[in-house]
Amino acid sequence: MDVLGDVLRVLRLRGSLYFDACFCAPWGMQVSHSSHASFHIIVKGDAWLKLGSQAVPIKLQAGDIVLFPTSAAHTISDQLDSQCIKGEEVVAAYQNQQPLFAAKNTESTQQEFNIICGYVEFDRALSHPFLKNLPELIHIDEQLRSRFKWLDSAIEQIVLETSEQQPGGTVLIDRFTEILFIQMIRSYAQMQLTQHSYFSALLDNQLCTALSLMHNAPNKNWSVELLAGEVAMSRSAFYARFNDYIGVPPMKYLFEWRMLQAKQKIESSQKTLSLVAEEVGYQSDSAFQKAFKRFFSYTPASLRKKNNADNDSR
Repeated sequence: MDVLGDVLRVLRLRGSLYFDACFCAPWGMQVSHSSHASFHIIVKGDAWLKLGSQAVPIKLQAGDIVLFPTSAAHTISDQLDSQCIKGEEVVAAYQNQQPLFAAKNTESTQQEFNIICGYVEFDRALSHPFLKNLPELIHIDEQLRSRFKWLDSAIEQIVLETSEQQPGGTVLIDRFTEILFIQMIRSYAQMQLTQHSYFSALLDNQLCTALSLMHNAPNKNWSVELLAGEVAMSRSAFYARFNDYIGVPPMKYLFEWRMLQAKQKIESSQKTLSLVAEEVGYQSDSAFQKAFKRFFSYTPASLRKKNNADNDSR
């Protein structure tokens, strides 16, 4: 079972690009906190990145990728003291084919900076350790990219599709943007091996096996003892290790995963609520409804009604 893939499907990733543009100095963007993750791919030139939580600015160079999974506010500019225009204004200008940082004369084209800016949306309202463990910034420089070769294919395809503008290119760009997000998360997980987090748990054989068991069979009557036995650990050692890495006890994780699965099934199918309850481990409809409402603050029936209404209005 692909645990990370399972989580990402529940979160419903949706990505795309804002623009692929060449800037000429002076230029600068101020990106505010938003409801979705943003990223920048530096295709040509270099820039300065300033993040509120970091005292020292970061120098970005061609080949670098920066992802802000929690949509942290930041500035990116050609010089540290450059005036920065709000990101929304820059995006609107380029989408209206009125670039703000265009060359004013032939000499200034020597200072061209090529950047691709995009975003990835997902359901932040859900409660899951994956979301709680997302970092403020993932910075993959050229040296790190040599360790994560799979990033190159996604970046190359995004650059190619934005430059060639072939039929169907926008759909491909959206998919490659989502692929890029996933691959950067995978890269981040590889870099987190020495730290205890949900990401490092995915690369721990015993913890990942336990997560896979819960994901693959949420309807099974799991217990800490049963899971510990499946991964050849003592109950106390398994409980402590799971809680240390994941941040919640095994049974709490199982409860939350059952609720997320139930929500997904209600939204993506017309299965009866009784069947949904059974598939996520509840033999009693009333127990399922109480658990669902306690977790989401609304009932399964109200979610089904809202989902049907939304589908009818499309």
